[in-house]
Amino acid sequence: MAVSITAESLFLSLQQEKATGELQPLPHDFYANATALVATLSKQDQGEEKARRVENVVKMLMSLKEKRKQKLLLYIAYSRPLPATIPNEEEALFNELHKTLNAGAPETKLSKLKIIADVPEVLTAQGRKVGPYKNGEIVELSDSGDVEFIIKNKIGEILVQ
Repeated sequence: MAVSITAESLFLSLQQEKATGELQPLPHDFYANATALVATLSKQDQGEEKARRVENVVKMLMSLKEKRKQKLLLYIAYSRPLPATIPNEEEALFNELHKTLNAGAPETKLSKLKIIADVPEVLTAQGRKVGPYKNGEIVELSDSGDVEFIIKNKIGEILVQ
C-alpha cells in the first residue's frame, strides 16, 4: 500500500532530516510518491501563486535528497549500517558507492570468536554497534577493531582456525 505524500509531510521529513545526524527512515517508494506529488501539483496548479507552490515542493525535495546523500556518504565512511527502511534509490546508491569505494581494497579476513558472556548491544569507541550476543555463540567478524574490542572487554575469545 503506497503512502501518500503531501507538501506538509515532505516539509516535516526535511525538518527531521536537518535536526539530526542520523538518516531518518523513509518508505521504500518515497521518491516515486514524491515525484507523483510534484506531477499532480503541476497538473492542478495554474497561476503564479500555485506555480510557486510547485517550485517550493521541488526545492524541499531537492534539499531533502542532498541532505540524505551527505548522510549516506558518512554512513559509508564510518561503516555504519543503514536504517531498516530507506528508499530503494538510496539503497541502490549506497550499495554502488560502497562497492566502488571499496574496489581494490584488500580482502578482509574474518575472525571467528566464541562469545563468553551474555552482552546486550554496545557501542565501541569507533561508534560501531556490537551485539547483542549470547554466551557460547560463535560469531565471525571482519572488523579488526570490533574483534579487539570484544577480546579486550572479555566478551569473547578467538577460536583457532
